[in-house]
Amino acid sequence: VTRLIPGVLGNEKSSQEESFADGLLEYPHYTRPEEFRGMKVPEVLLSGDHDKVRSWRRQMSLELTRRRRPDLFHKAPLAAEERGSLAAGASRLCMALLHYPVYDKNGQVVTTAVTNMDIHDIARSARTYGVPRFYVVTPVKALQKLALKILSHWEQGYGSEYNQTRKEALAVVRLKDTLDDVMLDVEREYGGKPKLVVTSARPGGKRTSFLELRDMLIKSDQPFLLLLGTGWGLTDTILAQSDYLLEPIDGGTDYNHLAVRSAAAIFLDRLLGK
Repeated sequence: VTRLIPGVLGNEKSSQEESFADGLLEYPHYTRPEEFRGMKVPEVLLSGDHDKVRSWRRQMSLELTRRRRPDLFHKAPLAAEERGSLAAGASRLCMALLHYPVYDKNGQVVTTAVTNMDIHDIARSARTYGVPRFYVVTPVKALQKLALKILSHWEQGYGSEYNQTRKEALAVVRLKDTLDDVMLDVEREYGGKPKLVVTSARPGGKRTSFLELRDMLIKSDQPFLLLLGTGWGLTDTILAQSDYLLEPIDGGTDYNHLAVRSAAAIFLDRLLGK
């Protein structure tokens, strides 16, 4: 607190550049000699170019905060171009809603029905957060036909003129028979196999936190596929194929039956929201 009293510091701006002053960790500091035990002072700090030095300090502050305190990074007041890194993360994240194989309430492996509300609401969430593709996955041809009828109405029929925003949201939807088909489609689109992120409300397993996955989306050049289950959740076989098991949504009560379209919106907000 004393450091904030005028006159205590030789340079009053010093307190404005400390860790947490602007919501970020402070950039690294260097002193003489210019090289010590193989470690060198960055060339930019020796250049005498004040604009470049300021830019370097800002970038280091962002990188340190993103790596060590992602919770601070995602709350900090960032410039538009700095927020662009989050948008880039969204562009590498695809979603899929799996209707087979999933469990029913008795633990049997079943195929669930495709619903109009799930397609609409999850597509709208995907479009809101910049997710480029939302896959609806079912091997049942009759259900695929139903989904196509819904999409056609809003993309080509009367609905496309009646509600342009709904048309825009549903444009991100793709229909596939199996999870393998989805993985191949994402790989073709991005030039690399996606990291599979699964969700489960059932207890157990090593979990990846929202902050950890959010940080990976920013730093990695790889695509990610967020897989949501219908019915009573993804089967153990599907969970075993995953690269990451995302932490569950905890409402703080003993009721654990959140609608998948509601869960999808929460997942996206925690991973990509401001």
